[in-house]
Amino acid sequence: MSDRVGGSRKSAPSSVAQPTIGGVAVADLSAALGAVVWLALAVAGELAAIERALALAPLVLVPLALRTAVAGAFQGPARRLTTTAIWLQPIGALLLAVSLVAPSPSPLAAGFAVPWLAVTGLLGLAAFARTRTRDGLTLSETAIDAGFAYVSVGAVALLLAHFDLTFWFDRVIIRLTAVHFHYAGFVLPVAAGLTGRHLGVHSRGFRAVVGVILVGPALIAVGIAFSPLVEVVAVSLFTVAVAAFGVVVLYRVLPTCPRLQGLSLGIAAVALPVSMALALGYGLSTFTGRSLGLTISAMVALHGSLNAFGFGLCAMLGWRLSIP
Repeated sequence: MSDRVGGSRKSAPSSVAQPTIGGVAVADLSAALGAVVWLALAVAGELAAIERALALAPLVLVPLALRTAVAGAFQGPARRLTTTAIWLQPIGALLLAVSLVAPSPSPLAAGFAVPWLAVTGLLGLAAFARTRTRDGLTLSETAIDAGFAYVSVGAVALLLAHFDLTFWFDRVIIRLTAVHFHYAGFVLPVAAGLTGRHLGVHSRGFRAVVGVILVGPALIAVGIAFSPLVEVVAVSLFTVAVAAFGVVVLYRVLPTCPRLQGLSLGIAAVALPVSMALALGYGLSTFTGRSLGLTISAMVALHGSLNAFGFGLCAMLGWRLSIP
């Protein structure tokens, strides 16, 4: 399979493009270790619902994304930055998990979360370096860069929650913002970028869908912060975009995939629109003042679980099975 990078076609990525230990990619080892840590914390009952979703991203989804998105596609300064991030990611993720079980808000919990901010900061710098050196606008690569830039916002939000710097919001909103930018801000744009790499040729409709995916997380965050009307409009557009994205995956990607990969990506393609429909319902209930039964706790249980496991985990595992 070929990959369009920087406006030119390049051969399929080689595993030697990433740091390895004993011939196994560090990112793969980190994802496996992170899965064991996450399961241990979840079974022990150490993580509440929000923390379960939040911990899954740094421990498992981010290393999977680094393994798939970075391979063969990052060169020069961007490659050096992502290589450093890959080596530091397991440490940052493990310490972030510790911050989620430590008493919070507290300086101790915040201290444990700082290394993750450093890791995501390196990813943001790598994205910036790529945009400076890339010839023209390449949709799939721009989507991946956007995800790498967004994730640091989630790290900052978690740090604010640990310091109890909530401004005019409830602390739960700040924690959910951290979740939002790890999934809608990071996993979704990276998945869109990998889909674009796989398809190769992008139609005008696909470009529009990915464009909304890129600006949607920021617009939704602005709406939540300042205007229920902006929130409803942003979530509505975002829901339509992710539904269209799901259709693209189902009808254009799945027929070209091996069965197991197709199953994983198919689950992700269905789970994401359903999850966003719930978010739209919650936004409408906030805007109109009419309860639709979608409380914060219900959204954490339904919307959060669909995003974390139905979409995030299945999408990243699916693309890991065959890296475009």
